[in-house]
Amino acid sequence: MSDFAFRTIAARERGAVLDLLAHWFGDRAFFARYFDDDCGFRDDLCFVATHRGMVVSTLQVFGKRVRMGGALLEVGGIGNVFTAAAYRDRGLASQLLTRAIAAMEVHGFDLSLLFAVRLAFYGRLGWQSHVRHLVFIDRSNVSPGGRYAVAPFESSDLPAVMDIYDEYNAAFNGSTVRDERYWAGQLRCAGNPREDFFVARDHGHIVAYARGTPLYDFYVIQEHGYRPGYADALTQLVCLLHGTVGMAQPGTITQLGVDPAVRTELRERGMTLRTVEDVFWMWRIISASRVAAKLHVRSEELDSDDVFARLLPPSQSVYWIADRF
Repeated sequence: MSDFAFRTIAARERGAVLDLLAHWFGDRAFFARYFDDDCGFRDDLCFVATHRGMVVSTLQVFGKRVRMGGALLEVGGIGNVFTAAAYRDRGLASQLLTRAIAAMEVHGFDLSLLFAVRLAFYGRLGWQSHVRHLVFIDRSNVSPGGRYAVAPFESSDLPAVMDIYDEYNAAFNGSTVRDERYWAGQLRCAGNPREDFFVARDHGHIVAYARGTPLYDFYVIQEHGYRPGYADALTQLVCLLHGTVGMAQPGTITQLGVDPAVRTELRERGMTLRTVEDVFWMWRIISASRVAAKLHVRSEELDSDDVFARLLPPSQSVYWIADRF
């Protein structure tokens, strides 16, 4: 390892990191959106390994503020873990992750979250796989009709959508707290590359919204929300997205695991829904003392294998796919 340096970057080095990440999907612009628009991106939390001055491995920590147990916890989202092909199997990613953990402690993060298929690799470094419930809707012809006026989202709709988001998500652990700056950046990042964003109105007032995009070779309704008493408005929006723009895909992934009323209504319309257990989101406690203080529990209560099952029960927790990093 004597030929390698491990450090964070200066702003002028973002291009070199993006050049490396471009080898992942062949799409440099995809990652550039997050560097430019995600307000959780920080150069001092962008970690790299260099070899003779060349960036050969990287990861980023994206800051999120998340609701949990009636408190707001600071979460470091680990994203873009990537090593150049010629430098793999040398422990570079492990070295960067170890440095990221230490930095998150110093910078006041409470928890860390990542999405991965290499469960054993991240498990050795302290992250725990935790099940969440996604709902898969089989491809089907369904009428998008209903009693609500549905239209594409416009920028002038944002205040009403933000109000619905805050009200709707207050009941769920795991949801990200967003301010207007966060929304502005996330609306530029969440599409893949486009986003289908619709709102439903009742007598001129926005009462529900849903956001979808092609992702993971499926159509994904990556976020939704509605005002109390308007579950049927969300049902209408899901039918619109699934049955029209989503019809080109083999099915639709949603996070309706927290919405039994909407699932029932969709089945009554003849749609086939299946619950899918997703184990690829992984959590890690960064500071047990800070988490315990915020949740008003003893630190010892966090030292158990089922801690995230208690903090994030699948039927009452959600991390929106739109907030991915």
